[in-house]
Amino acid sequence: MRRLGIYLTYDRQGIVDAYIGYMLKELKTCVEYLVVVCNGKNVVQGKDILENYADEIIYRENIGLDAGGFKEALIDFIGWEKISAYDELVLMNDSLFGPFCPMKRIFDEMDDRERVDFWGLSGHSVFRKEGIDSFPAHIQSFFLTIRSHMLHSDHFRDYWEKIPYFDTYERVVREYEMQFTHHFSRLGYTYSVYADIEANNSKNPANNYCQFRRIPYELIKKRNFPFLKKQQIADDKLDEQTQEELLQAIHYIEKGTDYDVSLIWKNIIRTLNITDLQRNLHLQYMIDSKQDYENFYSKPPCVRRAGCTTIHESQTGAFGISEFMPPNRRRNFHSKVMIIVCISHNQSSEAVAEYLNNLDMEIRVISDNGELLKDFEKHGYKCEVVAREHKINYLKSFHIYDAVCILNDVDLTSELRPSYIGKSYFFSIWNNLVKNKCHISGVLELFRTSPYLGILTSPQPNFGKYLGRLGEGWDGKFEEIYKIVNEKKINCQLSEDKPPFEKFENLWIRGSILKGLGNWKSEELQFLPYIWSYIAQDAGFYSGVVESSEYAAMNEVNMKYYLEQILELIRHSYGDFDDIVDLKKKISQARLHEFVQNHNHVLVYGTGVLARKYKELLPNPEAYIVSDGQLKLDELDGIPVKYLSEFDNIENYGIILCLNKKNQVDVAKRLKRHGVKDILCV
Repeated sequence: MRRLGIYLTYDRQGIVDAYIGYMLKELKTCVEYLVVVCNGKNVVQGKDILENYADEIIYRENIGLDAGGFKEALIDFIGWEKISAYDELVLMNDSLFGPFCPMKRIFDEMDDRERVDFWGLSGHSVFRKEGIDSFPAHIQSFFLTIRSHMLHSDHFRDYWEKIPYFDTYERVVREYEMQFTHHFSRLGYTYSVYADIEANNSKNPANNYCQFRRIPYELIKKRNFPFLKKQQIADDKLDEQTQEELLQAIHYIEKGTDYDVSLIWKNIIRTLNITDLQRNLHLQYMIDSKQDYENFYSKPPCVRRAGCTTIHESQTGAFGISEFMPPNRRRNFHSKVMIIVCISHNQSSEAVAEYLNNLDMEIRVISDNGELLKDFEKHGYKCEVVAREHKINYLKSFHIYDAVCILNDVDLTSELRPSYIGKSYFFSIWNNLVKNKCHISGVLELFRTSPYLGILTSPQPNFGKYLGRLGEGWDGKFEEIYKIVNEKKINCQLSEDKPPFEKFENLWIRGSILKGLGNWKSEELQFLPYIWSYIAQDAGFYSGVVESSEYAAMNEVNMKYYLEQILELIRHSYGDFDDIVDLKKKISQARLHEFVQNHNHVLVYGTGVLARKYKELLPNPEAYIVSDGQLKLDELDGIPVKYLSEFDNIENYGIILCLNKKNQVDVAKRLKRHGVKDILCV
């Protein structure tokens, strides 16, 4: 059996990570000749990984995405004459982590099954849902093996000769992935998939779903799919399900297979948005710190990830419980952990001292106003006056510590608002970061057992006036923050449509991250709370949220109350609903109706899935719009489709954006530059 393998990779930073090396090593055990296609002009890091396993490396511009890369490799670089010498062709892209079993086992098993003309690792069954979408059953195109009968056919050659270079990911999915299987099955070629997808398929095509996205843990453990898709880690799946599957899958890979899970963490921390990681991997931790101090020397505090199992296992190591032994049993404790308290208010010393007095560890109290430090000096705390513009350099000096906690006091007076509000805010910070010694032991145990955890902050407050601040996102500051991140060369995944999971000033941080803070101007410090998690990402770490079990229990009840109040108002205004998808639909319908009623001239930007989804709610828009240079239809359901540049008086229209969030942001900016004031995003 002679197999030819084509592996395609793309990384916008030009980096080849180690997980690709592992995949190529496994793939090389099954193919005689391996070609790697890099959809980029060069590789700036990791080229040696490719050279270790590839027989040939092809560099090209990312035209046509993976379908375009396969097309050029087959036609222009390898050529049909050389391909004719092989019995099978394997097409694979870099969107998979794994395999979690030997690749040879997969090929051997498929060779032992009933022979088909082509096969893949998994597939999607036929899907039809009225008013939403429809597509045929298909093999998912991240992995395809083409056998001799089909490989050497004119049909296969003609397909690749004629397939266009798609300009968007959506078109690749719709016109390549979803149609490849259907196209060749209509020509009489047979196919199958390695994974058992039938166990979760339905006779009702509206209930079939992408299984690697929704149930990765089940698919890996029970359904013969020894891979993890990168894409699903960034997907928001909270519309109709919880998100236990993804983290369960990663835990299973770590504990139940021989695969090095660090290969996954290193890549996703570098390439994915840190907000997606925090939400989709629910990087929120609870610490049971109700134990008495006298009792915790013999047993570490119970550290749990919210909704998951206990994760601590050891009492030793750099961040182990040994660091909290009594003074006569403790060694080098003061070289490990530092608490830095920043004082800005003149009546907070009593509340701050109540926590600090219970912490037997190294503490610094700082302020830019020496008067505010006098109470702390009287009680023997080491205090320093640090001007605001020197604060970052001061923090950087603690990079030699394993962990540093940065805390701020709060206005606890009633001068600006009732003092109970400030006291609740203070409690939400200090109780969750430095509740007591046992709690801090749990925080340090988290750092010890989670090598890619870089920052822990307290939960975002959601009471009083703080409720209204939830969802503010970048709060109009994205452009300034983007400029700062670029100037300081912070390597992170910054996106205007994905603000940080929290804006925070109080945190636990690995000391090593502080070393790379760079130089900050005084006027830039106001933006630092938005950037902390991206600084950690630049250093190769993810960020999370930590809370005491006491606070988590209370906050769960509070959030349920807030949610019930909000949903009651929504029902009163928009009627009953089934789930969050239905809720959003009802609100969108009401907003659309009001928008259309208030505008004599309405245009719809976009002709994709969202435009079709809402078309019944848009009575006779004058036209659909697409961006200049994009491929477009002449009309959609009898309504003309035009380019933006075809409108001389675009500012006189109300425009509805039926686009995804990222494109909404870009298009809204463009329309505002054209003078458009009335824009509605659905």
